Amino acid sequence: MTDRVLVAYTSTIAATDEIAEIIGTELAGCGLRVTVLSIAAAETLDGFGAVIMGDAATRDAQRFVKRHKVSLKSTPLWLFHRGTPPVPNDVTRMIRKLGASGPISFGGAAPDWDRAKAWARYLADQLTVLHRGFASN
Repeated sequence: MTDRVLVAYTSTIAATDEIAEIIGTELAGCGLRVTVLSIAAAETLDGFGAVIMGDAATRDAQRFVKRHKVSLKSTPLWLFHRGTPPVPNDVTRMIRKLGASGPISFGGAAPDWDRAKAWARYLADQLTVLHRGFASN
């Protein structure tokens, strides 16, 4: 397991990219090596120990998952989005198929920046446990 984390996002709704940047900054502040990229620019998952993906309901995200399906089945994956529940059916299927966690929502018209920061710190704790090989209870 590597401490490198990919935060990949699509930004069909304004602010998803900003949320991804906030998550990346918080993770880096917790000592993880983070790359924040648009899903279109994320060509490989080689070397990443975890993936955090924003706005999984888009076509670009669906193509990303299809292209990296084998790697994603063995890589911890968390999903987030800016929208509000309910979660679209295709995202629910993706979660079940890949064993992903989430998605967590960061609000509708006004993103909840504090919640995004807190979630990133929670993920940093989870990733640190995974990286060091400890079993969580």
